[in-house]
Amino acid sequence: MHFKAATLDDALGDVMRRLLRRGERTRSGKGPAREFTGALIEISDPTARFSRTEGRGGLISFLGETLWYLSGSDRLSFIEYYIPKYRTFIDASPKAVKAPGAYGPRLFRGGEKSQMATLLESLKKKLGKSDTRQAVAQIFDRSDLKPTNGDVPCTTTLQFLPRRGKLNLITTMRSNDVYRGFPGDVFAFTFIQELAARSLGLELGTYRHFVGSLHLYDKDESKARDYLNEGFQTPVSMPPMPTGDPWTSVSWLLEAEEAIRIGLPEPQVTEISPYWLDLARLLRIRRLVKERDLRQLVQLKNDMANPEYKAFIRGRQVALQRSLSTQPELPGIPPRPPNMRPQ
Repeated sequence: MHFKAATLDDALGDVMRRLLRRGERTRSGKGPAREFTGALIEISDPTARFSRTEGRGGLISFLGETLWYLSGSDRLSFIEYYIPKYRTFIDASPKAVKAPGAYGPRLFRGGEKSQMATLLESLKKKLGKSDTRQAVAQIFDRSDLKPTNGDVPCTTTLQFLPRRGKLNLITTMRSNDVYRGFPGDVFAFTFIQELAARSLGLELGTYRHFVGSLHLYDKDESKARDYLNEGFQTPVSMPPMPTGDPWTSVSWLLEAEEAIRIGLPEPQVTEISPYWLDLARLLRIRRLVKERDLRQLVQLKNDMANPEYKAFIRGRQVALQRSLSTQPELPGIPPRPPNMRPQ
């Protein structure tokens, strides 16, 4: 089964429609599902990596999960900030503090000695000399054949292919839930693809996502149909990542993420591109919504350099305005006014 699409939304819609019509019935420990085996999904614009829909528009969660990988962390407290039900997804005990199958330690832990750093250094030496087929990062390990819990990596390998001035990526998955897992996986791996391309001085190429079992669980069918019923979405891409080595900016963003997540002062901004500043602003949205700070949320929206992000934040602004205007009154206590008038 081969799917070709320009954007994540195009791919997601096509896969869901075909699974609902022709997916073969299958059953696993997580419940009955419709399935395609040996599916290849090709996305020509890897920067169009987040959904514009209400149903799957998890931009902040996807960004947080990606930064969890880049940090090399396996701490559940980190990822649960962005995906509160993550512990349930991996069948971790209430006392667990780490995710055994986390991708971050397998790809990025160890700094300059990490698997990804070693892979990129090897690629730099081969550029212009040969079209290498050896730039493969391994995630699934033989120890995962005997897992201690349900946290078995769904991703097996990432293969980076520099060809004709562009960096292509092939992600190989043993299993992928199209409604819950696929959108976040595409976001994270295309972001890593773009980081690698910038590190090597290459343009961003095509993204291919190969899955052994591509499935939609019965319990998510109604949500998938709701997603499809939202209709055609205007294509939207993230702005191109700035040229040059990105890793100093990544380190700054990881510091900013931690500070925002745990409530500490953010690191000083020194010569950081608007591209990376916008990503830090996106991370602040979750805290501002939780604190019901409408004024700061609107200010953050106005500070955004990328207009597409402004449209995303506007949706959060409208939802918060409605929440503030409909909060229940307590006897003897006047309703709390919103931090500002709706705009």
